[in-house]
Amino acid sequence: MSELDVTSRYNWSVYYVDPKGGDFYGTRQPLKLREDASDLFHVVSDSDRIDLIAYRYYRDVRLWWIIAELNNILNPLEILPGTILRIPTYERIQMQVLS
Repeated sequence: MSELDVTSRYNWSVYYVDPKGGDFYGTRQPLKLREDASDLFHVVSDSDRIDLIAYRYYRDVRLWWIIAELNNILNPLEILPGTILRIPTYERIQMQVLS
């Protein structure tokens, strides 16, 4: 991916890569959550799936994308066991992302 011009409408979009080789830009704003002392950490085990991790911390499997984006996970189906994920608290994402 090349650098985008500051005035480009794609500058504030999320870049996605298709596993079959294509790429495209999404339309939502990228997350701007910085590391925080309240963040939790989760060590991925063999039986973990990112949607189940989201349910464990947020009680909502649909929020898996927040964990994926904050941890630079391009393919959520291929998270290696032992990977340490940064998990922002539900209160933080509720105030800054879901509002």
